[in-house]
Amino acid sequence: ILAIAAHCLALAGRIDEARNFSAALRKTLPNYCADDFIGTFRFEPDAEAMFRLGAKRIGLG
Repeated sequence: ILAIAAHCLALAGRIDEARNFSAALRKTLPNYCADDFIGTFRFEPDAEAMFRLGAKRIGLG
C-alpha cells in the first residue's frame, strides 16, 4: 500500500507526500526499489516506464 501511494503521488506531482510514503516504506524495507514494485504487478511496458519515472522522482528508482 505504501509503495502504491508513493508511486501514484509521485506521478501526480505530489513529490513531498510521495517522499513521505517512500520514507515510511524504507523504514521497514530499506532496500526497496522500483524493481520490487514493478515485479509485484503485471504492467504493460508503457505503464512500467511511467512507474519507473515516478520512482526516480522520489529516490526509489
